[in-house]
Amino acid sequence: MTKSICALAHKPGSTREAFQAYYEEHHVPLAIGHFPFSGYARNHLTGAADFRWDTISEFWADDIDAAAALMAGPIGKIMAEDEERFMNRPLIASAGVEEVILSRGNRAGSDGSRTAILVQGPAGGDDLRSRLMGWASGFARDLPGVSVDFTSSWTELAFPAKAVVWLPGWHEQCSVPSGLSAEILLVRHVETPRSRLLG
Repeated sequence: MTKSICALAHKPGSTREAFQAYYEEHHVPLAIGHFPFSGYARNHLTGAADFRWDTISEFWADDIDAAAALMAGPIGKIMAEDEERFMNRPLIASAGVEEVILSRGNRAGSDGSRTAILVQGPAGGDDLRSRLMGWASGFARDLPGVSVDFTSSWTELAFPAKAVVWLPGWHEQCSVPSGLSAEILLVRHVETPRSRLLG
């Protein structure tokens, strides 16, 4: 199974709240009716007014390339038309992901709360990886559901992090190791049950 991730934003003249509501009520049912996802989750921002995007979506598929290829045909046309209704399409920033699960368990708190730590860091990928894994492993000793996504941007507009550390619940006061810059986002995690997915 492979994973991709996407940062998405509302159309000019709309709001974050309207975007997130339309996404859940209209776009999600459309997507799960056409794409063979084996996992699909949305992480809706609940603060960070100055952050450029409103939602970070996660997609898992047995064949992510085949799922992505559907966007080149009639299904892609249907999805693009719906995206035009509520999404700022030039701001779509997607990436392939290497997902590293550090501790098993629920990805979010019982109320859907989750923390996304968007990490930038040194130019050397190996240095970023080793330092980030050492730091994130500390969370995994105390928390279930901790994972790290190492991203490889697919779009001209790069995904806004080289890696994302995901923590269940809200953790606003994380101290980031020196040499790594990070933005801490509090999100509401919504995951589509596997029984409703085509994959």
